[in-house]
Amino acid sequence: MTECESMLKELEEKAIRMQSARKAAKAPGASEREVSDCKMLEQEYMGLHKRTKAMVDDRGSDSDRKKLSRLEPPTVH
Repeated sequence: MTECESMLKELEEKAIRMQSARKAAKAPGASEREVSDCKMLEQEYMGLHKRTKAMVDDRGSDSDRKKLSRLEPPTVH
């Protein structure tokens, strides 16, 4: 597994965790902790996405670029 593939896998896993955290944060009766955890995961995802994009742009394959384009772009909520 190349370094790009490894970072893309980590980004995919973080995206899944972030989606789960968003659901928990938006659920009725969500605690402040759940909302805070979601915001923290979003920030981590944004940073990882930025680093991964830079690496893929620099030395990634076409396959890596396609995989990155399918992942959710970072947004601030």
